[in-house]
Amino acid sequence: MIGHTSAVSLHSVERGMRRPIHRYRTFWILLVLVVALVVVRLMLSIWVRDYVNRKLSELHGYRGHVDDVGLALWRGAYKIYDIKIVKTSGDVPVPFFSSPLMDLSVEWKALLHGAFVGEIYFEHPEVNFVNAPSKAASQAPLDEPWTQTVKELFPLKINRFVVHNGEVHYRDFHKRPKVDVVIDQVRMVATNLTNSTRIAKTLNAHLEMEGRPLRSGDLRIKMDLDPYAARPTFNLETEMKDLPLVKLNDFAKAYAAITFEKGTLRLATEFNAKKGNFDGYVEPVFEHMSIFNPKHDSDNPISFVWQAIVGGLTSVIRNHPTDRFGTRVPVHGSFDNPEPAILTTVLNVFRNAIIKAFAGTLEHKDLPKVDKDQG
Repeated sequence: MIGHTSAVSLHSVERGMRRPIHRYRTFWILLVLVVALVVVRLMLSIWVRDYVNRKLSELHGYRGHVDDVGLALWRGAYKIYDIKIVKTSGDVPVPFFSSPLMDLSVEWKALLHGAFVGEIYFEHPEVNFVNAPSKAASQAPLDEPWTQTVKELFPLKINRFVVHNGEVHYRDFHKRPKVDVVIDQVRMVATNLTNSTRIAKTLNAHLEMEGRPLRSGDLRIKMDLDPYAARPTFNLETEMKDLPLVKLNDFAKAYAAITFEKGTLRLATEFNAKKGNFDGYVEPVFEHMSIFNPKHDSDNPISFVWQAIVGGLTSVIRNHPTDRFGTRVPVHGSFDNPEPAILTTVLNVFRNAIIKAFAGTLEHKDLPKVDKDQG
């Protein structure tokens, strides 16, 4: 009996010793697995970053670079931090594109409808279009290779495109004064870029955008387009209002040698394009506009005379009951050969002054604000 009890006690001791050993072994196996996963994820992030930089370096005439890449495998996404694309030719002092955050992910809402597509989100992106006397010093939109590069950065077709708090600049460093026309606080949402009836009611893509022209005023754009048409096919509506004219003075001095003293600008445009041909109008309306002030414009005799002529004409040929100077510029033709109707534009100036003042607003409706839940 005593021997049997001793044997049981010994067996219990041995089993108790094996438990800590088993726990330690499990702990070390789990630790090794966690370390291995961390190392693999780290190496994968480095590999993805190097892959992105390699693809961006292949852009014709431009060079791209990203500082870091973060993976979010649980939602089928990765984040690109501090992306910058600069022009390699000429002397352009600003990058074509930059953004502190670019997020490429699976669009889960579309996945619920059976469409396996992706979306891109940009936080505070900045785009700089630059005008210059030479093509090498100019900076214009990138062409088809840029689209192909985006496809290589993300394997899924991009169906949704979101911009939050963006900036778009038109710059001219060769004018005096230098020109920087900016639209900031840009919010943009583009949907159904894959032309799928599974996730939209039509085959058209839809884009809505809003922003502040010259860090003031209000700009709204709505567009329906066929992103896969061989030639541009879209409907576009644009409306801008409450832009103080004095904000345009650098642009006006550089390109028209005039200075605005006061007033606001409203603008409305509508265009319909199909297979590369388009028809539409631009309707600018200047309210309470004043151009010429002898106290400010007497330093340069040529400028003095020119601004006196322009200011005098715009004061006479305006709708005095509403104090508006405006016109409608019909434009039609093809994108290769646009044809502005100059005579109609001039006649519309007198129509605004004598018959009925233009409003600088869309004929049918005001554009809605971008859905904040989307942007």
